[in-house]
Amino acid sequence: MPPDPPVSRQNLIIGRALAILMVAFALGVVAILALRLTAWRGVSKTVPADTGLAEQCADLDATTLASARRTTITATDGFTLGAAETGSATAKTVVILRHGASQTICDWLPWAAQTSADTGARVLLFDRRGRGSSPGTPSLTKEPADLVAAGAKEGSAGVSEVVLVASSMGNSIVYAALPDLSPQPCAVVSISPVLLSGDSTGEVRGDALKKVVPNTWVAWETKNPPIVRDANAVIDAVDAAGGEAQNLDVETADHSRQLLSKHPEVATFVREGIASCH
Repeated sequence: MPPDPPVSRQNLIIGRALAILMVAFALGVVAILALRLTAWRGVSKTVPADTGLAEQCADLDATTLASARRTTITATDGFTLGAAETGSATAKTVVILRHGASQTICDWLPWAAQTSADTGARVLLFDRRGRGSSPGTPSLTKEPADLVAAGAKEGSAGVSEVVLVASSMGNSIVYAALPDLSPQPCAVVSISPVLLSGDSTGEVRGDALKKVVPNTWVAWETKNPPIVRDANAVIDAVDAAGGEAQNLDVETADHSRQLLSKHPEVATFVREGIASCH
């Protein structure tokens, strides 16, 4: 058998380059998977409901942490939801926030502290089941009842006005819970509304819009067609019920917290919606 022909220098260089590219690609895939795993662990990690906010939200600045207080909410089935509040404990206007799917109270505490400082309202925010400081089995379909429990807690505390602020998927919870809320909110502020959500326990049909509040404020991004559709559905439902929704559309794809933080006009709009109840 004749000997194999010698490998040319050019082929050797090409072979080595391909090998380096394959190794680099493999390392890139590993890095992406590691980042996703880290993000997943950060979202799924939970702490007991009475954990100090400085421990749960260790990345927040001391000023924000000093302005917030740990509290809890007991759901109708006995589940304990970890919560926090900002502002005066005796404020007669309370803002209850329902945030998006992957978020926790730590993501929204800076906004809550600033909102209390700007409006004088107390802000109550609580973690979803199975997230943050609400350890346990996640159950999206129980979240409308959890919001009703939070509203009842505030009603029993003698609050005069309740404002609901919802971001992204939190809108599905708010609009599904509205018929059962007591006291009824003075205003609803919707940011990037997502009206239909679901998980392994079932769906939350906020898109039914069985009840709306005349004093409704809606802000959304125009470069996200499903969000545009849901925003218009809310506005149409308010108008059909005899109200007049205030609305703000922004030419961007920024969603939820990004819409609020990157666009000052949205922050002002949300603040005005809250202040409309004073």
